Amino acid sequence: MIELLCPSCGKKLRAKPELAGRMGKCPNCGQPIRIAADAPDNATTKADQQSQMLPVNEDRLPRYVAPERLERGSHYLICNKTGLVALWENNGLGWMLHTTTGLIPAKRNRDQIPTSGTFQLVELKFDLTPEGKRLSGIACYELGSRWALTVLDQSDDAIAEKITGPGCLNRDQKNAVRNEIKRLFMPPVWENAAEILEFLANADHQSPGVG
Repeated sequence: MIELLCPSCGKKLRAKPELAGRMGKCPNCGQPIRIAADAPDNATTKADQQSQMLPVNEDRLPRYVAPERLERGSHYLICNKTGLVALWENNGLGWMLHTTTGLIPAKRNRDQIPTSGTFQLVELKFDLTPEGKRLSGIACYELGSRWALTVLDQSDDAIAEKITGPGCLNRDQKNAVRNEIKRLFMPPVWENAAEILEFLANADHQSPGVG
């Protein structure tokens, strides 16, 4: 058997040798994984069989492409495990740190940028319609756990280089994102985005986004 670790949830998995080089799906978190062809073989056990990789149709896997820069029509939030850390909008102010006293610019407050932790970069996507700006999608990206946020004072786009893979949001993070959407935008911008609001309200902690 081929032994590997899921890069999304860290669970130890085993896959049949004939699946080497193909894509699979983690049975624990549901995220896609490429099964390394050169992973070592190991004898399987009854307990391991419950964690074996599930072969999937690659055409049905979610398309994940790490952005090289921030989309100028989107808004971005950064969450730690429990809430918001920073936000960005295309207004020339750069990244703003979310503190107990309000928003402060990262460029002038480098000493308050977290240096380690578990972080998710959340992109809020919008469409321009005849009625105005409308929320159309949300995408989550996992960031490196150490020093990733220290680039926030360097440039707007530097954070894109710290993305390590597709992300996901827990309940506290979803609540924080939903509250921030309602704080930043008037109801007409988000009230008809039913799929996105459902995503932020449900208990799904595995999906990297919708829309």
